[in-house]
Amino acid sequence: MVVGVEYSIPAIRRLQLGRVLRELRKRASLSIDQVGPDLDVSASTLNRIECGRARVHPLVVRGALDLFGVPFETVEDVMALAREAYRNTWWTVQGIAADSYVALETEAVAARNFELALIPGLLQVEDYARALFTLDPPAERERYLRIRMERAARLTGDRPIDLHAVVDETVLTRPVGGRRVLTEQVRHLVEMAQLPDVRLQVLPVAVGASRGLRGAFSLLSFPPDTIDDLAYVDHPAGNLQLSKPAKVKELTQRFDRIARVALDEHESLELLRGLVRD
Repeated sequence: MVVGVEYSIPAIRRLQLGRVLRELRKRASLSIDQVGPDLDVSASTLNRIECGRARVHPLVVRGALDLFGVPFETVEDVMALAREAYRNTWWTVQGIAADSYVALETEAVAARNFELALIPGLLQVEDYARALFTLDPPAERERYLRIRMERAARLTGDRPIDLHAVVDETVLTRPVGGRRVLTEQVRHLVEMAQLPDVRLQVLPVAVGASRGLRGAFSLLSFPPDTIDDLAYVDHPAGNLQLSKPAKVKELTQRFDRIARVALDEHESLELLRGLVRD
């Protein structure tokens, strides 16, 4: 069950572990309410474990496998999964949920992101992000900023994510943080657009009506033989995770159609350079 991946992927492993435990519990014809007392774990916690949202100690997993009557040869595979899922990461230290966009983006191999109103998070400079977070509670601003900068650092790290971003042209003229910050941000986009793992396109206003007007969304792809692509649709309270293949396919096709009517990478880069000169 645990495939060879060169780096730690505890968020992905938690999703996989939760799905495996749910399947094994159902095979044993046991409900969550029946299992809870034997493991000394509440039904709500077990539900969170099966959904990949909770960190679970390997000993609890071993107890569950014994309770489900799982064969020895399967036990070793599941326990290997449980041990990796239990590992600490920078995002667990920051209190980020394992099934959140941030945690899963950290372990994704590729991201496709369309933004209608803001610079994509992975491409934001610190002052731009700081200006955005002035709208959040004061006690959380510095934490949010640390998380945003940790995410952005991945583009130039040892294991860069393959990013394909399309941004609406209006994003490039909205002075978040003021003109100086916007100029710094656009200059940063020029630099990032020239990285080998970054594809950046601009959706021009002249296109008029397009599928991008329906709102921002993202798609994440993961290492082979782990989990399928996930889609995220932005809304005022955060984002909604979509895992059903039909929904993911729908958003994948929408992204491809938006990318086709956007300026190509070279044209987008020239537009950005022009904005910096102006």
